[in-house]
Amino acid sequence: MKTLILYRSYYGNTKQVAEAIAQQINTLGHQSSIQDIRLRFPDLQGVDAIIVGAPTRMGRVTRKAKSVLRHLKRKGHTDKPVAVFDTIAILPSTPEEMEKVKKWFSPGAVGIMQNVARDQGLNLFSETLRCEVTGMKGPLAENAIGKAIAFATAFISFAQRR
Repeated sequence: MKTLILYRSYYGNTKQVAEAIAQQINTLGHQSSIQDIRLRFPDLQGVDAIIVGAPTRMGRVTRKAKSVLRHLKRKGHTDKPVAVFDTIAILPSTPEEMEKVKKWFSPGAVGIMQNVARDQGLNLFSETLRCEVTGMKGPLAENAIGKAIAFATAFISFAQRR
């Protein structure tokens, strides 16, 4: 199985998550490739599954990330398994703190991409991945790569059943 991972990264954190996902997919005996979504959309011939990732910035996702998901429908790839992930600032630890800053995190890039994928009728993996970043520019939180590895494993299992 070949998986294409498309991502947008400003400070390298989302790219690191994409690379960890790709490495785990390869470790599981499958093929993967990664590409920045700002580059020309790749040919999907031979691609069996797609993962799209972007950072949450000010509660939003980049237009390009949404457009990639819409492009999949326009090109007739609604049957390919699709997953989404984001990177995000460390979430507050208490419900009170979260309520104060909720507009910056919820639904965030991952929630918006999930909604776009559903609206496009894509074969969406129900699990999402949110990797926290310490500070504005990083680095990734301690558990982020471990979460990416677990996510990749779960997604490949989902994709193989499709």
